[in-house]
Amino acid sequence: MKTIGVIGGMGPQATMDFEARIHRISQKLIPQFVNRGYPPMVVYYVREAPMVLNSDGSTPEKLEPAPQLLDAAKKLGAVADFLVIASNTPHFFKKEIEEAAGLRILSIVQVTLEKIKRERYKKVGIIAVGDTLKHRLYQEPLERMGVANVTITAEASRRLDEEIWALMEGKVALKNRSPLETMKFLFPRDVEAVILGCTELPILFDEWVGYPFMINPGELLAEAAVRYAIS
Repeated sequence: MKTIGVIGGMGPQATMDFEARIHRISQKLIPQFVNRGYPPMVVYYVREAPMVLNSDGSTPEKLEPAPQLLDAAKKLGAVADFLVIASNTPHFFKKEIEEAAGLRILSIVQVTLEKIKRERYKKVGIIAVGDTLKHRLYQEPLERMGVANVTITAEASRRLDEEIWALMEGKVALKNRSPLETMKFLFPRDVEAVILGCTELPILFDEWVGYPFMINPGELLAEAAVRYAIS
């Protein structure tokens, strides 16, 4: 089996969730024998923001990959056969990461777009952190596919950012507020499905993720990674 290289840590809870998904999916797709029914996997936890920040900690208008992110890619490139990133925002730097690693990235964005194409969705909602929405990680490729999209409001995104940061810090997240408010905003706008465009969202939206209209990119990526590892 191929070795999966995982760039994680942005944040840690989402990375642990992704690792668990890899193992659960492996149990379904690979004949099991003690601990041998799983692909080899090396996980690197990046402990910085994926982009270079301003001196005040804010995100600049022009995004550039953080040196720590590219260093993680280089180190994984020496031990893995391909890479995945257990976070959405770093995919803005897919090209730079692949060059640093010398390996292909199996993209969380691409597997999500493929799901939307298979299901023939014409209009989807997008829930994500502010930077991911502002720089249009999902909006642009969806529009190129001819798929209309609706994003949450700037205020809703700001509140969601706060809950995600709290989750990363191990604090109690306000799990009962944002999911319901977000759905009340999106579904009157006739979306057929909703992209959970941040890997913390399946944890915060845990009561919603089982619905068929919820698109969980992390779950899609985990399955694609296992299938590619055993191909």
